[in-house]
Amino acid sequence: MAVTVLCGKIAKTIQKQELDEITAKFGKICIDIGTGDGRNIYRKAKNDKETFYIGLDPVKDNMEEIAVKIAKKPEKGGLDNALLVISTAENLPDELCGIADRVTVLFPWGVLLEGIVKPEEEFINAVKKAAKNGAEFEFITTYSANCEENMMEIRGMPELSLDYFNGEYKEKLRQFGLTVLNTELLDNEFVKGFDSKWARRLAFGRKRDFYRITGIIG
Repeated sequence: MAVTVLCGKIAKTIQKQELDEITAKFGKICIDIGTGDGRNIYRKAKNDKETFYIGLDPVKDNMEEIAVKIAKKPEKGGLDNALLVISTAENLPDELCGIADRVTVLFPWGVLLEGIVKPEEEFINAVKKAAKNGAEFEFITTYSANCEENMMEIRGMPELSLDYFNGEYKEKLRQFGLTVLNTELLDNEFVKGFDSKWARRLAFGRKRDFYRITGIIG
């Protein structure tokens, strides 16, 4: 088996042994599912050289700009602790199973948003599969009837609130093997600190509520 990674603008496959060799010198591994353009991963990796960051997204073209930046020489902004993987959450490569000390899903949309928020077993299991036992998880999500009423109706999405995440949602995650430790209500100002184009579009758009759910896997 092999995992498909983006090296500059070129997609190539690497074996698990090669992936293990790349990540071996780092104390921790973080996997970001639905990483989008990879800008958040790049920023985190640049500021935390002790952790290896893996961004996972199915849309190759969106990640190319950051993949090119990662591949440059260190003096020109290149990084040796970041990697972008072309894959959906539902088809998590075997090579990524059980390796993460931390798994994040930040500002998901589409089927990933639906899978995380409802939550659906297939998507929560992807988070669980990527993680070591006892790993941390972090979800940040947003939508509302004021901004996304049509999407909510089409996908049958629940109304978001602290009561929802601390009640029914928390219990469902527990059944899937994830323990929620904290739920926070955030605002646009907090999200302005994220680099991805999608996060910044949300942050600098209409005033909205963001929800951050963190906890332990396993």
